[in-house]
Amino acid sequence: MAERSPRVEVWAGRGAFVLMAFALIFVTMLPLSTLPRAWAAPDLLLAVTFAWAARRPDFVPVLLVAGVFLLFDLLYGRPPGLWTGLVLLATEALRVRSHDLRAVPYLLEWATVAVAVIAVFMSYRLVFSLTALPQVPLVPHMFQMIGTVLCYPVVTFLSYLLAGVRRPAPGEVDALGHRI
Repeated sequence: MAERSPRVEVWAGRGAFVLMAFALIFVTMLPLSTLPRAWAAPDLLLAVTFAWAARRPDFVPVLLVAGVFLLFDLLYGRPPGLWTGLVLLATEALRVRSHDLRAVPYLLEWATVAVAVIAVFMSYRLVFSLTALPQVPLVPHMFQMIGTVLCYPVVTFLSYLLAGVRRPAPGEVDALGHRI
């Protein structure tokens, strides 16, 4: 059986990321209940983006992440670009460490992503505090942050199962001999 070319695999991964992002946008914007919730759901798009940036950074290029998160900012009525900028900084930090994360145990990868999630959430609150913007109460915000960290293993498993996103082995190469 012929193996897929590296370019096709990368573009398929990028397409899968966009489809997953639009599916998450659709699901989160559905009016399932008219009553306000007492808890905040985890940010699944953030978890997916960080998982893919840590495992296959070529699937989530900067402009794609920026476009998806800017669209999220506009649809959710958040300050345009603030959450996007913070996510881009964390994604790039994970992208730089992605080669190092290949050889470490999964718990260390999870801890690295947890630090990135906490940094994004706390930076977002800090900017809101410095600019005196009204913000979400602290408890739901913390529940969302903790939920995002706790759902990371499920997101990585489903990313592997549905989209084939896995950590390449150290030194693994594609069919053309390029390092993955």
